[in-house]
Amino acid sequence: MKKILLSILLILILIIGGIYGYIQIKLNDLEKKMLLYLVETKHYKESDILNIKGKFGKMPTYVINVVFKNEPEVTYNYTLRDDQQWIQLGPSDGDIERNKYTHIDEKRLK
Repeated sequence: MKKILLSILLILILIIGGIYGYIQIKLNDLEKKMLLYLVETKHYKESDILNIKGKFGKMPTYVINVVFKNEPEVTYNYTLRDDQQWIQLGPSDGDIERNKYTHIDEKRLK
């Protein structure tokens, strides 16, 4: 009976560890893709970027938070749609109207 319980526990640990590992690898990959997007498509220098950090959530499943050196108090949120197009999610539209953000995607203002 103990062997069965230990086997079940081991299988559960392996499954949970595998899921956690997959999520971490996915977030790491998205962070690298975000950096490439900002440097190659948006023409930022790597030195302009203070921090890029992926986060696992509910909706969207993966969010990449970007902080720029010249606006360290603002976090810009992005998600990768259909593994092809980066969409800027934040800051919120209400904040855009009241504040002048340096790194707002032009598509959000239309």
